[in-house]
Amino acid sequence: MCGPERLWLHGLTGHCEGPAHRAKECRMRSAILDIDITYPASGLIRPVSDEERAAYERDGAAIVKGVIPQDWVDFMRAGVARLIEQSDPSSQNYADDGDPRFFSLTFPWMFDDAFKAWAIHGPLKHVTRQVLTDVTEVIFFYDQIFAKEPGATKPTPWHQDLPFLPVKGDQQIRIWVPFDKVTADGGAIHYLRGSHKWGVIYHPVGFKNIPAITDTYLNSPYEDMPDFEADYGKYDWLVAEAEPGDLLLHHPRTVHGSLGNLTNNFRRAVTSFYVGDQAVWNPHVANMFNNKSLTGHVTAPDLEVGGPIECDMFPKVWP
Repeated sequence: MCGPERLWLHGLTGHCEGPAHRAKECRMRSAILDIDITYPASGLIRPVSDEERAAYERDGAAIVKGVIPQDWVDFMRAGVARLIEQSDPSSQNYADDGDPRFFSLTFPWMFDDAFKAWAIHGPLKHVTRQVLTDVTEVIFFYDQIFAKEPGATKPTPWHQDLPFLPVKGDQQIRIWVPFDKVTADGGAIHYLRGSHKWGVIYHPVGFKNIPAITDTYLNSPYEDMPDFEADYGKYDWLVAEAEPGDLLLHHPRTVHGSLGNLTNNFRRAVTSFYVGDQAVWNPHVANMFNNKSLTGHVTAPDLEVGGPIECDMFPKVWP
């Protein structure tokens, strides 16, 4: 059993009995799937193409255009706006004092049913199984809001996601979905093409204006992050400009970061992390649950090291 302190769910471990053909119906009765609001029923506009999948495998990142239905975009944009307005104490503002906000919140699905609907019933689980073609199950691991207000000039440091994640195995994917137009001068993510194949994990980098986050990673057993900013022109970058309805795929080993939002428009996005059935629990020293400034509003699950990840906090969402 596992679960966060603020998890607004009850009876999470639903059990099913009866013939195999009733398994889906039984799973749907599990309270983890219950949503107290009406949410869109539409699926992906189209599947991920072979070319997009190949780009992800080759570059470690890919832009998938025009796949998220407008009703989901509107639904989730409203959800992000609600949580930004509420500014729960568990949220972060990465901007310097007095500057326009760079808002973030981990596990927003625990605060708002719209995010639970998006994570569990939305189209991203199908994106996951279309890209990670060897999975037999899809498990939702966590989500996070990243919202840069107009004029929020704080950049996101170069980093890989893998050092933050207590997960081991190849069946992992991050899906970043914008709910506003994202341009090169509006905080688009820069992905270092092919860096997921370098065979190196870099020391996690935190925001220097939030020491509690940075200090978590001081003892991580990885190599120092090179100065990609100084040597930017030496590398091949994907600058992921995108619009609502698009999504970005990226591998947890891919080096990426973003500049500030220099436009007069919001840059609101939600990133969702899914894993397959072969991924295992790996709570290393630098993992996100040791960063209490970031995830102090949740309790790390009591899982066996090297064991399966699926539990109440990390539910199976497909099949």
